[in-house]
Amino acid sequence: MKYKIEIKDDVISNMFLSAAIAMIFSQVAGVMSNIIDGIITSRFLGADALSSVSLTGPFISTIILVAGFISTGSQVVCGGLVGVGKRREANSVFSVALLVTLLGSIFFIILCSLFPEAIFRICGVTKESHPVFFSGMVDYLHGYMVGIPAVMLIQILGPFIAMDNGKTYFSISAFILCISDIIGDLLNALIIHGGVFGMGLATTIAFYIQLLFLLCYYLRKNCYFTFSISNIRLGLLWDISKEGAPTLVRKLATVLRDLLVSRINLSVALTGAAVAARAMQNDLNTLMFCIGLGIGKTLLSITGIYYTAGDRKGLRRVFSYSVKISIIISGVASLVLFIFAPLIASLYSNDYEVVSYSVFSIRCMAVSLVLDTLLVTFQNYLQGIRNRGLVNLFNFGERFIIPVMLAFIMGKFFGSKGVLASIAVGKIILIVVIYIFICIYLKRPANMVEDFMFLPKDFGGEKEDNLYASIENMEDVIEVSIQAEKFCKSHGCADKKAKNMACFVEEMAGNIILHGKTKAKRKVKVDFRLHADSNGTICLTLRDYCSQFDPTAFYEAHQMDSDDKYIGIRLVTKMANRIAYFNAFNSNNLMIIL
Repeated sequence: MKYKIEIKDDVISNMFLSAAIAMIFSQVAGVMSNIIDGIITSRFLGADALSSVSLTGPFISTIILVAGFISTGSQVVCGGLVGVGKRREANSVFSVALLVTLLGSIFFIILCSLFPEAIFRICGVTKESHPVFFSGMVDYLHGYMVGIPAVMLIQILGPFIAMDNGKTYFSISAFILCISDIIGDLLNALIIHGGVFGMGLATTIAFYIQLLFLLCYYLRKNCYFTFSISNIRLGLLWDISKEGAPTLVRKLATVLRDLLVSRINLSVALTGAAVAARAMQNDLNTLMFCIGLGIGKTLLSITGIYYTAGDRKGLRRVFSYSVKISIIISGVASLVLFIFAPLIASLYSNDYEVVSYSVFSIRCMAVSLVLDTLLVTFQNYLQGIRNRGLVNLFNFGERFIIPVMLAFIMGKFFGSKGVLASIAVGKIILIVVIYIFICIYLKRPANMVEDFMFLPKDFGGEKEDNLYASIENMEDVIEVSIQAEKFCKSHGCADKKAKNMACFVEEMAGNIILHGKTKAKRKVKVDFRLHADSNGTICLTLRDYCSQFDPTAFYEAHQMDSDDKYIGIRLVTKMANRIAYFNAFNSNNLMIIL
């Protein structure tokens, strides 16, 4: 049976879409600061100044590389810990990630202060070869480097705040970053006249404003993640490093690619217009990459939870939905870019040659956008299921080997336009290579969703060992309660325990349906699953899509006796060896192991 991409409105689609949009917006807002710098720099300071700022890109990408490595590694580790209710351990990972990030930012500041010429030489620019660019790079770096701690800490805090149901808060912080950076850049260009240094400093100030806003989130008493020196376990560094390795490889390959492609472009460019066009392409490529990055980060967190639970059907639904969202969002963005390429190019410059090169580069990037988004989404999925070897192989091929080879070959034959076009050609080639690889791996054509998921055949158990349901009303609640009792009996549970499970399912799911408040004007829904593993353990999972419920406030509002508050808890402790409550995105999740 062939599986279609699942697009129905359910708990997964609701929580995934809201989380992905928030994450995309947040990533976009962060990148927008660089684009705003580029536009205002080009308009008020000229193309040479824009080229200077863009040529510092590989070093700034290295900073983001390290922060992303720590962020993704801790995110994957936390996803697994949250999935089994280990809150203290998850907070230990959070604390370690923040401490290591702060130490890393101090290292980068020292590097900028003591060895700027070495940094620029690696970027392909020396004082002798490109004196104009070199001077501008020094000025921008001096203004930017003070903000490195804020840049790196925001990369860490963002995913954790999103995981703690703070997506809206994080999105607001990103909006604040954009507004702050625009105001700062315009003040620098029109009033202060601080040059390229002022542009870097304005960006620094904007990042610190965003960081301060994010830190206010942790003043709340009910935050899931809290920083604690006493809770730091340095042994977790190995787990974080291991799970973050694919991101490190991807970002390292990206930095190396940008370094080599920039050098290739510098060697074949006949004028500064081609360098400026490449800078513009880098800016917009980074902006559009936020679509895949936002969807990928969302997929990474949710995949970790479902993978830890051994939920094959849930993983398939998440994977299918992420593919659908990737195609739709990136497809619309690609069409807009292609149509409005001349207008976008004119925002940067009025120079005919610069605009001509830039329009070509933007349209090449637009052609590759859907494929690029799918690749990033796929790689994050692989990372979420801990297939590090495969994701590293795909990362290095996509981000380094293929684009550099194509840039060199096409640059030789077609000059700068060949370099600019290589980004689109490379994505097409890589998609074909990956499909062929999967067909060889399967020893047949890949034509089902699960063919691309690389899950073991026995993952999630047999069909009869899983009971799934989507609950939307009280009729569903009663039906699922009956099915739960039958399922428990068929897997060796005593009659009393099976009836207790049925009562518990009816009580919990019924309370959600009756008392759950709608979120985003969508109907309250509950995902239900019973799973019996090979050891005879039965696990119940309920995931709802509705506004968070505060039981303490509910009991106080209805003036219930204190003993009534714990009736449900006593029922649970009688029938379960362990109970773990956890929040992931919009879901209030309950897991019981019998």
